[in-house]
Amino acid sequence: MYKIVHKHVIALDIKKIDITAPDIASKALPGQFVMVMPLALMHAIPMTIIDHDERRGLISLLVHEVGPATKALGGMSITDEVYQVVGPLGQAAQMGKYGLVICVATGIGAAQILPVCRGLKKRGNKVVGIIGAKSKKELMLEAQMRVVCDEIFIATNDGSYERRGLATTILQELLNKYKVHRVYAIGSVDMMKAASVMTREKNIPLRVTINTYMVNGLGTCGSCRVKIGGGYQLACMDGPEFDGHLVDFQDLSQRMNTSGDWENNIRPVGVKTTGFGGLRRLFWPSTKK
Repeated sequence: MYKIVHKHVIALDIKKIDITAPDIASKALPGQFVMVMPLALMHAIPMTIIDHDERRGLISLLVHEVGPATKALGGMSITDEVYQVVGPLGQAAQMGKYGLVICVATGIGAAQILPVCRGLKKRGNKVVGIIGAKSKKELMLEAQMRVVCDEIFIATNDGSYERRGLATTILQELLNKYKVHRVYAIGSVDMMKAASVMTREKNIPLRVTINTYMVNGLGTCGSCRVKIGGGYQLACMDGPEFDGHLVDFQDLSQRMNTSGDWENNIRPVGVKTTGFGGLRRLFWPSTKK
């Protein structure tokens, strides 16, 4: 049922694939995601729906090959069938007519910011995009972002393309220069934290997307819990987008660092595991002082 109909390389170790999933394509909204199990007995991986075609019944995903499941998915050919795709999951991104909106993304976050930019543009906003990457080889979706944004800025850490430096440097300059009504940020914890500080100082609303680790995306395991406004919420059910001024970025950073390389460490479905106790230790490390 979930047949791959198109596939091409976007950047280093990153591929875009189009999959037949008519039920999902008919319901998907910007900001939502799917849980994809490439092959039977593999663990499912959360993937943002970067585009969908309701007429053709297709969804588009960006595959970053970093672990067994993503490498298996990236290695599949056109006409191959993905074992399971569940979704759309999560809450849609907040959308409205705000005025001047800046959308900043780094790394794979460019895939998640693209549908948000598209949705904001459709609602009559002036959308300014900022994409940050380590190098030109790792820059992705520039052409697509140029289509949906009124203006776009690009920064590479090594200066191999466009401006040398960080995406947040450009964000700060734009916040100082224009009257910005809202900011969306998706990327590393450090980048989103910096965006939170900048926008808070100017009393500008900020929305961030949290890419925590998920086991099933259905809210039953608690692996994706994040500290928001002093309490805990689940990224898969309550997010993945949250008010960037309420996110506890220190707690988020510790959680991400503790979990480590999640995709390479989690065991496939059907393989004997240490049970709930093992999952608890993986996702809820001890908080004793």
